[in-house]
Amino acid sequence: MTPVRIAVVGLGPRGLSALERVISHTRLEGPPVELLLIEPGEPGIGMHEVKQPDYLLLNTIASQLTIFSDERMTPDAPVTPGPGFLEWCQERHGPVAFDAFLPRRLLGEYLQWAAGELLDQASASERLTVRHLPAVAASVHQDAEGATVTLADGAEHRVDLAVVTTGHGLTRTPPTARDGFIAMPYPLPDQVEAIPEDATVALLGTGLSAMDVIAALTVGRGGEFTEDGYRASGREPRIVLVNRTGGLPRARPATTRDRRAAPAAFLTQEAVAALREGTEDGRLDFRRDVEPLILREARARMAGATPEETAAVERSLRPDARTSPGYQEYVAELVEEAAADLREAERGLGTSPVKEALEILRDHRDGVRAALDPPGLTDASHRYFMSAYVPLVNRTVIGPQKERIHELLQLIDAQVVVPGPGAAPEVTRDGDRWTIASTTLERPHRIEADVVIKANMDWPVLDPRIDPVACSLREWATPGPRGALRLDRDGFVVPREPSGSARSVAVFGPPAEGASYYNHYVPSPGVWSRALTDLDRVLGPVLGTGRATGRPDGDRPAQ
Repeated sequence: MTPVRIAVVGLGPRGLSALERVISHTRLEGPPVELLLIEPGEPGIGMHEVKQPDYLLLNTIASQLTIFSDERMTPDAPVTPGPGFLEWCQERHGPVAFDAFLPRRLLGEYLQWAAGELLDQASASERLTVRHLPAVAASVHQDAEGATVTLADGAEHRVDLAVVTTGHGLTRTPPTARDGFIAMPYPLPDQVEAIPEDATVALLGTGLSAMDVIAALTVGRGGEFTEDGYRASGREPRIVLVNRTGGLPRARPATTRDRRAAPAAFLTQEAVAALREGTEDGRLDFRRDVEPLILREARARMAGATPEETAAVERSLRPDARTSPGYQEYVAELVEEAAADLREAERGLGTSPVKEALEILRDHRDGVRAALDPPGLTDASHRYFMSAYVPLVNRTVIGPQKERIHELLQLIDAQVVVPGPGAAPEVTRDGDRWTIASTTLERPHRIEADVVIKANMDWPVLDPRIDPVACSLREWATPGPRGALRLDRDGFVVPREPSGSARSVAVFGPPAEGASYYNHYVPSPGVWSRALTDLDRVLGPVLGTGRATGRPDGDRPAQ
């Protein structure tokens, strides 16, 4: 029997999930399978380098991460059981709390171990042959009979199916700093080691990447957080926070181990489908059609909330432009708001109506994903969603741990970190320095900086030096809004020119961002996983095992 040839391009966490699904399906009857794993780095770890410092923390609690699968994650599909990240850590490192935010390097070690385990299982399969190619893929192209993966050395590999899971890109060398501007903050602390202690550093962004940079420039330089506040080492530069909204991210709330989100009442895939029926081409306007569902869902969780709590949720989901009379008033308001949010985060889910209401953006992410799934949004609405609403969601529920916000307030109190001059300041090069000038303060304010760091990650990446494969796909794919790939609901690239009946290139993870929504996460055990089920939709037909798309009605994912 002729073997089926599959290539997985990129073997970070999402590539490991693809490997796990192939192993699961090849336990069933079907044709022999030849699997190519194309990854130049250490299999499995992606950006989770095992040698990074312990102050760089995960933003997902230990119990919500796994590379293996169970029946609740992929109902009616084969599974490959194995220990999740929490169980693996407890076995090797002793007691670990279920809700611990552990050092990122530990996840790298787990992914490294899981890759070895999966490869061992693959080698024992009579149906599956696996070959790892430690090389960079330069391009992936589809034709009428399959796909061709071309490596950087020019070698070509013909396959029946190419699954692109390149994550944040295959290139490991970050852009160099130029004219006092650092375009990529990672790897840390390498990218910031040359910054002198007497410098002023402006961070563009206040999200997770910014928190990493702050950690590298403070505790990474010998500073210490104590019960009395932050104890500086004297080696820290002055850090200025700059962003469009002028606010700080909301703290991630405490949770309980057995928490399961209640089913959505309004932000459902059925509701989104019904809205599509009322449009000419099936495309939605996110502000008109979807945001009202989000607001209704949040309000439904606020029975018994105080007017102040309801107002806090409304401000988060429908923020007004932030203005202030002057810089001191702005800083005072900013710190007071962050401290109030921190108190709600410490109350936690199930206790704080504010955090419980906002958590619908995580609990019912599939409702938002349904709005992005084909036929998607109008072009103008898609631009709004990606440029404005995704950052709003990130600030609201994908922010730093509550401990990080507590530390940030200590750093502001110690004047190691200072807020920038209000919302949407102008950042300009002024001689050999940078000027950050207010645009929303009644009394203008300016701050000068020696270095500017772009402390946020953009998708899609359109630089062939960083992600050559994703850029090669755009040579033949139907273009989507804002440079996004156009994918069908199963994750296959939609070509500009149809090539027979072949659908032979599928994309998952960050390169698919924009075509769908929030693709960059490791699956969670014990809850339905769209990530794994979507992989099954692609792999099942070519492996001869069908396509599993089922899910339990009452078990909503919290990814």
